[in-house]
Amino acid sequence: MVLSCGSNGGGFSYTKIPSQPYLCSIDAQILIWAIDNLIVFVYNGSMFMTILFGLLGTIDSTVYRIESGDVLEVVVLGQEELSRDLLVMHNGNITFPLIGDIKVAGLTTNEVADTIASLLRKYFVQPLVSVILKGPSISTVAIYGEVVRPGTVQYQRGLRISDYVALAGGPTERANLRKVKVVRNTGSGVKVYNVNLDAILKKGIEKGNFELKAGDWVYVGRRFMINWGTVLQFATLTLSAINLYVTIERLK
Repeated sequence: MVLSCGSNGGGFSYTKIPSQPYLCSIDAQILIWAIDNLIVFVYNGSMFMTILFGLLGTIDSTVYRIESGDVLEVVVLGQEELSRDLLVMHNGNITFPLIGDIKVAGLTTNEVADTIASLLRKYFVQPLVSVILKGPSISTVAIYGEVVRPGTVQYQRGLRISDYVALAGGPTERANLRKVKVVRNTGSGVKVYNVNLDAILKKGIEKGNFELKAGDWVYVGRRFMINWGTVLQFATLTLSAINLYVTIERLK
C-alpha cells in the first residue's frame, strides 16, 4: 500500500504493510512504524530534496560523497521514462537520457540532483529531480594471506583496514603485519598501497589505517620464520657427515 499526502509546497510518499495503522494530515504528520520503509520528497519552491529511511538507515545526503561502483536511483517527477537506476562507472560518470555523461564522483546526492535538474531545463520547465543512494554494486572486500578466515567480507561503509582484518578472524601467528597490501581498482588503473598494520594494531598509530572501498583486495603477507626442527635436523646430518669423514681419514 502506498500512502501519499501533502500540502501546498510539500509532498510525502511512503510504503506501509497492509492492515497497519497510519496517520496522515495536511501538515504531513505520519505515524511511522519501526518496520516501515520511508522515502520523503520535500520541495520548498527552489530545491527538491530526498530523505531515505528504512533498512539502509538514514542517509545523510549532505555528507556522503559518491564514488565509482555506487548505484543511484534517479527520479524525475512526472517523467517516468527518465527515472532509473544508474551505476557510477569507474571514471566517476553516469549516463543519463537527453544529457549524456555526467561526472558525479565526489558529489553528494543533492548536488547530483541539482546538476541533472539544471541540465534538464533545456527540455522541461522547472524539472524536479531526486537522487537516492541505493548502495555499491560490489558489496564485498576480499582479504587473503595470513588471516584466520581468508576470503570475502561484506562491505560496510566507514570500516578501515584494521576492521576488515578483524572481521576475517584477525592475523595468524605467521602474519607479517608490517607488509600488508591493499589493491584498489581506480578509474586510472590499479593502485597498490603498502600498509604497516603492525604500527596500527600494536602501537595505535592510525596513519595509513584508511577506509576501504567496495571491491578492495587486502593481502596480509607471511613473515620469515625459522623452523628450528629443520635446522636441528640439518645440523645433525652435517655433524654425522663430518664424523664419518674424520673416521674414514683416521682409518687410512
